[in-house]
Amino acid sequence: MSAGAGLLAVVAAVAFLLLGAGGTGLGSPIAQAATLSSSAPGFRMHMSMEITSSDLGAPITATGTGVVDLRDHSSAMSLTMNLGDDSQVTQQLGSSTLRVDTILHGATAYVKMPAALTSSLGTSGRPWIKVDLAELSGIPGLSSLANGPNTSDPSQTLQMLQSVSGSVVNLGQQRVDGVETTRYQANLSLARLADSLPSSERSLGRQVLSTLQQAAPGGAFPVDVWIDAHHFVRRVVTSLDLSLPTGQNLQEVVTVDVGDYGTQTPPATPPADKVFDASRLVGAAG
Repeated sequence: MSAGAGLLAVVAAVAFLLLGAGGTGLGSPIAQAATLSSSAPGFRMHMSMEITSSDLGAPITATGTGVVDLRDHSSAMSLTMNLGDDSQVTQQLGSSTLRVDTILHGATAYVKMPAALTSSLGTSGRPWIKVDLAELSGIPGLSSLANGPNTSDPSQTLQMLQSVSGSVVNLGQQRVDGVETTRYQANLSLARLADSLPSSERSLGRQVLSTLQQAAPGGAFPVDVWIDAHHFVRRVVTSLDLSLPTGQNLQEVVTVDVGDYGTQTPPATPPADKVFDASRLVGAAG
């Protein structure tokens, strides 16, 4: 595997951890606020990410927005990623920018990626791919999503926070988007995250976490959480500083802002004539 491919593999693993972990741990104010926030009818989110490394000519950045309707178990997320100045990536995508749109209704996901990535799947030019997350392992080119299906669900960030326990530091009052909040800081143990993964994801998750434990100092990474007076999560910042076995150093910072708690309009599914049903690919793969 090339250094660039190895770097992207680690980035994918990190994203899985940040957005895909769950669990319980009601002993901390962070976990309590995450549990209360997850009980709201819905909310909106904004995410930003920056990845830097001595081996990257320029940082990899991303921004995204999402809406979550917890009553109907649905969400929509739009993520735009600037992949820097990697000429191979630009040649493959036709651009250094990658946009992925995801709509989730229960266990059914609708994913829209650049045509450069879906052209080999035989989607007849339909931009949206409809997938059953339980069947993704049989779809060439999409099977990696099955390893961390929660990455399509922005509400998983709050579920991750429910695994926080142990020492939590109160850093005082700060305003976030005009709202008075208390800022807390804690460390998320990678070993604890492994124990909190759903059983269906635990085997793969332990492999990924084991690799990251070797790269992360102390086998943990810091998380800062801003909580308002009503005990709702308003901002989450997670930071990773990794020393990879290849000698590379990689830093990743993800900021997620949460707001507009309350009833949300469920996201609409794409028009039928714009959707390719990926169950056909499952049958072809079998």
